Amino acid sequence: MSDKTFDYIVIGAGSAGCTIATNLIERHKGTVLLLEAGGRDKDIFIHMPGGLGKAIPRYTWPYAAEPSDSVKGRSIAVPQGRVLGGSSSVNGMLYVRGHRNDYERWENEFGCAGWGAEEMLRYFAKAENNESLTAPYHGNKGHLQVTEIRYRHPLSQAFVRAGQQMGLDYLTDYNGERQEGVGFYQATIFNGERGSTAATYLKAIKNHPEFSLEVDALVERIEIEGGRATGVTYRQGGRRVTARARAEVIVAAGAIGSPKILQLSGIGPRSDLEAAGVPVKHVLPVGENFHDHMHTSVNATIKTPISLYGQDRGWRALKHGIEWMFFRSGILTSPVLEGFAFVDTCNQGQPDVQFHFLPTIDAFDDPVGATKGRTHGLTIKTGHLQPYSRGRVMIRSSNPEDLPRIDGRYLSDCRDVDGQMRAAKLALKILRQPALAEHVDEIFSPACPPDDDKGIEDWVRGAAKTVYHPVGTCRMGVDSASSVVDTQLRVHGIAGLRVADSSTMPSIPSGNTNAPTIALAEKASDLIANAAR
Repeated sequence: MSDKTFDYIVIGAGSAGCTIATNLIERHKGTVLLLEAGGRDKDIFIHMPGGLGKAIPRYTWPYAAEPSDSVKGRSIAVPQGRVLGGSSSVNGMLYVRGHRNDYERWENEFGCAGWGAEEMLRYFAKAENNESLTAPYHGNKGHLQVTEIRYRHPLSQAFVRAGQQMGLDYLTDYNGERQEGVGFYQATIFNGERGSTAATYLKAIKNHPEFSLEVDALVERIEIEGGRATGVTYRQGGRRVTARARAEVIVAAGAIGSPKILQLSGIGPRSDLEAAGVPVKHVLPVGENFHDHMHTSVNATIKTPISLYGQDRGWRALKHGIEWMFFRSGILTSPVLEGFAFVDTCNQGQPDVQFHFLPTIDAFDDPVGATKGRTHGLTIKTGHLQPYSRGRVMIRSSNPEDLPRIDGRYLSDCRDVDGQMRAAKLALKILRQPALAEHVDEIFSPACPPDDDKGIEDWVRGAAKTVYHPVGTCRMGVDSASSVVDTQLRVHGIAGLRVADSSTMPSIPSGNTNAPTIALAEKASDLIANAAR
């Protein structure tokens, strides 16, 4: 059946989609329909920062990369948000922009004029309402609330001291003039609650008469007529709905969802579309250039029972719950990932390694079972920031309910293995510094000394997992042979159709990807609004 007509249809109510929809409404650019495959963000564990471990399995697409020899035949999970707010409703809430060189590469290496460091800084600042920092590197009037993490665990404080003992500078602003150093993350948390794009951006327009939101709406395809996107067909509540778009269809379903939707609509590699039984509308390298951040968890037990272990059980859980429910304070206001370090381990002029410190053992995703039977401890998540391995995303069939195939090719490039090994060895070094050494009992993962290169490599290949930062599958560029969208984020060869999310990033930023995705969506909003003049 045919339903209503709108000026704009935005597919995906995540970090990018909520940002774009809000901007279009606030600028009075016309009517907007926002489609979300998941449900509403009502669960208390979404809004409670310390509840992220319970939110992730409940409100994500269960994406997983296919088994690969480079990671010992493992299938690696790549969950992405499937709920209002998308991944901003289930992520670690850390506000990280990456390094200015990342965006200089976009402009100079990939030919994406207008996407350099200074331009992106303008959009980071536009999006942000930072409680502590201001110009020239930060903004104080945007929708995105960025705050200090109020609760700091004693082990996180010890980690920050240990980083300084290792020779790193203490940083209060790792998103400013320099990135290398150690300190405490800022987070998208406000008044003790998660500040997702649904709770910040979308909240500002939710009752606007020109805004429409449909949840539990699974997109079947973008309607393309005469080389132009004219609308979207989606499934909802057992019925099929086609909504029409007068101006544009904007795809913002993420680095796995966006290529899936384009391919279901007949846009992609000919061989993949034909194999899936989808009529070919336009040939583009949709799904190529998939890449992601990998990390390993360096784990240690501690001498005294002061970690977060057991704080989610019994009377302790009741105490923390009451503290959060009535006062929005205490442990549950922490995203758990409290301390950071960014380090240049290869003298390349910018950090190539990032640490996330946890005052507990990371047993959430343990591919080798190393944490079984362990109680009190700590974890340093160690990651290489500039991966070289590239994979691809392909639909399995024409059925939108089928999850796409992900050939992640994780660690297929030996330079990525080297980077992960350098990161792990650095984590083992920081654990030997006095501030942490006084707490550490046994380093059990990896269970080999730092100078055992063969052992460290074997552990990396068996234990590495993603940080859920996939990008690049609808890459921005100037050549339709190697990119999917142009520098205005318009799909090559299809009028009235844009992609605007992490899938369009030519290469991954050196850090968590949520803040860069929102900044990209802010710039996309300008591009769309200016085209409507």
